[in-house]
Amino acid sequence: MFRFFLIVLAVLIVVSMAGYAISLFMKLNQNKNKLKLAQHERYYKVSESIEIIAKAMLSDQCDLSEGVLRLKPLLDVLGKSLKNFPAMWELYQVVEDMPILDARKQLKRNERMKLDLERESKEVELEEKIKIELYQLIIEIEQFKKVLK
Repeated sequence: MFRFFLIVLAVLIVVSMAGYAISLFMKLNQNKNKLKLAQHERYYKVSESIEIIAKAMLSDQCDLSEGVLRLKPLLDVLGKSLKNFPAMWELYQVVEDMPILDARKQLKRNERMKLDLERESKEVELEEKIKIELYQLIIEIEQFKKVLK
Protein backbone atom coordinates (compact mmCIF):
# COMPACT_ATOMS: atom_id res chain seq x y z
CA MET A 1 0.00 0.00 0.00
CA PHE A 2 2.82 2.38 0.89
CA ARG A 3 4.58 1.57 -2.44
CA PHE A 4 1.34 2.26 -4.30
CA PHE A 5 1.06 5.64 -2.57
CA LEU A 6 4.68 6.49 -3.48
CA ILE A 7 4.12 5.44 -7.10
CA VAL A 8 0.96 7.55 -7.34
CA LEU A 9 2.80 10.47 -5.73
CA ALA A 10 5.71 10.07 -8.14
CA VAL A 11 3.34 9.92 -11.13
CA LEU A 12 1.53 13.06 -9.92
CA ILE A 13 4.83 14.89 -9.53
CA VAL A 14 5.99 13.84 -13.01
CA VAL A 15 2.63 14.79 -14.57
CA SER A 16 2.60 18.18 -12.84
CA MET A 17 6.20 18.87 -13.91
CA ALA A 18 5.32 17.87 -17.47
CA GLY A 19 2.30 20.19 -17.38
CA TYR A 20 4.47 23.03 -16.10
CA ALA A 21 7.07 22.34 -18.82
CA ILE A 22 4.34 22.39 -21.47
CA SER A 23 2.99 25.71 -20.16
CA LEU A 24 6.51 27.19 -20.24
CA PHE A 25 6.98 25.91 -23.77
CA MET A 26 3.68 27.52 -24.84
CA LYS A 27 4.71 30.86 -23.26
CA LEU A 28 8.05 30.63 -25.04
CA ASN A 29 6.27 30.13 -28.37
CA GLN A 30 3.98 33.08 -27.66
CA ASN A 31 6.99 35.27 -26.85
CA LYS A 32 8.76 34.16 -30.03
CA ASN A 33 5.66 35.02 -32.06
CA LYS A 34 5.36 38.42 -30.38
CA LEU A 35 9.04 39.10 -31.03
CA LYS A 36 8.66 38.09 -34.68
CA LEU A 37 5.64 40.35 -35.06
CA ALA A 38 7.44 43.28 -33.41
CA GLN A 39 10.46 42.78 -35.68
CA HIS A 40 8.16 42.55 -38.70
CA GLU A 41 6.44 45.81 -37.71
CA ARG A 42 9.79 47.51 -37.13
CA TYR A 43 11.08 46.44 -40.54
CA TYR A 44 7.90 47.71 -42.15
CA LYS A 45 8.16 51.11 -40.40
CA VAL A 46 11.84 51.40 -41.32
CA SER A 47 11.10 50.53 -44.95
CA GLU A 48 8.32 53.17 -44.94
CA SER A 49 10.83 55.73 -43.61
CA ILE A 50 13.34 54.83 -46.30
CA GLU A 51 10.70 55.24 -48.97
CA ILE A 52 9.62 58.63 -47.60
CA ILE A 53 13.19 59.93 -47.44
CA ALA A 54 14.00 58.67 -50.94
CA LYS A 55 10.89 60.34 -52.37
CA ALA A 56 11.70 63.56 -50.49
CA MET A 57 15.20 63.50 -51.97
CA LEU A 58 13.78 62.98 -55.46
CA SER A 59 11.40 65.92 -55.10
CA ASP A 60 14.12 68.18 -53.62
CA GLN A 61 12.33 68.40 -50.27
CA CYS A 62 15.40 66.91 -48.61
CA ASP A 63 19.04 67.70 -49.43
CA LEU A 64 20.88 64.79 -50.93
CA SER A 65 23.51 64.96 -48.19
CA GLU A 66 20.95 64.89 -45.41
CA GLY A 67 19.14 62.09 -47.18
CA VAL A 68 22.15 59.79 -47.43
CA LEU A 69 22.99 60.46 -43.79
CA ARG A 70 19.47 59.40 -42.84
CA LEU A 71 19.26 56.43 -45.22
CA LYS A 72 22.43 54.65 -44.16
CA PRO A 73 21.40 53.64 -40.61
CA LEU A 74 17.91 52.73 -41.78
CA LEU A 75 19.28 50.46 -44.50
CA ASP A 76 21.60 48.90 -41.92
CA VAL A 77 18.55 47.93 -39.82
CA LEU A 78 17.15 46.00 -42.79
CA GLY A 79 20.47 44.28 -43.46
CA LYS A 80 20.99 46.30 -46.62
CA SER A 81 23.91 48.57 -47.40
CA LEU A 82 24.24 52.04 -48.83
CA LYS A 83 27.42 50.71 -50.48
CA ASN A 84 25.15 48.99 -53.03
CA PHE A 85 24.40 52.47 -54.36
CA PRO A 86 27.81 53.85 -55.44
CA ALA A 87 26.83 57.50 -55.96
CA MET A 88 24.98 57.74 -52.67
CA TRP A 89 27.85 55.96 -50.92
CA GLU A 90 30.35 58.39 -52.44
CA LEU A 91 28.34 61.38 -51.17
CA TYR A 92 27.93 59.73 -47.79
CA GLN A 93 31.69 59.34 -47.44
CA VAL A 94 32.13 63.06 -48.12
CA VAL A 95 29.56 64.22 -45.55
CA GLU A 96 29.66 61.52 -42.84
CA ASP A 97 32.31 63.27 -40.75
CA MET A 98 31.16 66.83 -41.35
CA PRO A 99 30.09 68.53 -38.13
CA ILE A 100 26.38 69.20 -37.58
CA LEU A 101 24.22 71.19 -35.18
CA ASP A 102 26.24 72.75 -32.34
CA ALA A 103 29.56 71.44 -33.64
CA ARG A 104 28.86 73.17 -36.95
CA LYS A 105 27.96 76.40 -35.14
CA GLN A 106 31.33 76.30 -33.41
CA LEU A 107 33.16 76.46 -36.74
CA LYS A 108 34.44 79.73 -38.15
CA ARG A 109 32.39 81.16 -40.97
CA ASN A 110 35.06 80.42 -43.60
CA GLU A 111 35.34 76.79 -42.37
CA ARG A 112 31.56 76.36 -42.69
CA MET A 113 31.64 77.89 -46.16
CA LYS A 114 34.46 75.57 -47.21
CA LEU A 115 32.54 72.50 -45.99
CA ASP A 116 29.33 73.75 -47.63
CA LEU A 117 31.15 74.25 -50.93
CA GLU A 118 32.64 70.76 -50.74
CA ARG A 119 29.25 69.21 -49.92
CA GLU A 120 27.27 71.18 -52.49
CA SER A 121 29.76 70.57 -55.30
CA LYS A 122 29.67 66.82 -54.61
CA GLU A 123 25.86 66.91 -54.55
CA VAL A 124 25.78 68.65 -57.95
CA GLU A 125 28.35 66.22 -59.36
CA LEU A 126 26.41 63.13 -58.23
CA GLU A 127 22.82 64.39 -58.42
CA GLU A 128 21.77 62.56 -61.60
CA LYS A 129 23.34 59.28 -60.54
CA ILE A 130 21.84 59.55 -57.06
CA LYS A 131 18.36 60.15 -58.44
CA ILE A 132 18.64 57.03 -60.59
CA GLU A 133 19.78 55.09 -57.53
CA LEU A 134 16.87 56.48 -55.52
CA TYR A 135 14.42 55.04 -58.04
CA GLN A 136 16.21 51.69 -57.73
CA LEU A 137 16.09 51.95 -53.94
CA ILE A 138 12.35 52.69 -53.97
CA ILE A 139 11.74 49.62 -56.14
CA GLU A 140 13.84 47.45 -53.80
CA ILE A 141 12.01 48.75 -50.74
CA GLU A 142 8.60 48.21 -52.33
CA GLN A 143 9.60 44.60 -53.08
CA PHE A 144 10.87 44.20 -49.53
CA LYS A 145 7.56 45.49 -48.17
CA LYS A 146 5.66 43.00 -50.33
CA VAL A 147 7.65 40.18 -48.77
CA LEU A 148 6.80 41.53 -45.30
CA LYS A 149 3.06 41.57 -46.00
